[in-house]
Amino acid sequence: MPRPRVLLAHGNADCRKIYGSVLTHEGYEVDMAGDLESALGYLAQNHHDVIVADLYLFGPGDECLLRQVRSSPLATHIPFVVLTGWTTEPHRHLALDLGVDYFLPLPVRPRELLTILSNLLAPTDIQSPQSLRASNPNDHSVANGI
Repeated sequence: MPRPRVLLAHGNADCRKIYGSVLTHEGYEVDMAGDLESALGYLAQNHHDVIVADLYLFGPGDECLLRQVRSSPLATHIPFVVLTGWTTEPHRHLALDLGVDYFLPLPVRPRELLTILSNLLAPTDIQSPQSLRASNPNDHSVANGI
C-alpha cells in the first residue's frame, strides 16, 4: 500500500522542518514548499492525499493557495488543513468560506495534526442499504425487508 502523500506548504522554514519531520517519521510521503509557485508546481506534478498549508502562502497578487486549490477542478477534492499564525476570526471565516477542512492556529501539537490527518484519510465504512441487507442474510428485522 502506498504511503499517503502530503503537500506541506508554509512560508515559515521552521514549520516546514518541524511538521515535515513529524509527518515523514509517521510514514507520510511529504512534499514541502515555501511559496505559492512551488506549492502549485508540486500539485501539478504529483497526486496528493491531503494539503497542509498556511492560510496565506504568498504569490503574485498576494493570492493564497487555499483559494487556488478550491477553484481548481483538478484539486478541489483534496482535503485541506490550514496551519497558520493568522488566528483572528476574520481569518478563520475566510478559511471556512474558501472551503478548508480544518483550521489549526499555531502552535499545533504534532499529535493533533497526525490525528486530523488520520481522520481525513481514513476509509469510510458507509454502505448502501442493499449491501447491508446482502451482508447479513439472517437479519429478519423490518428494515431488512425494505
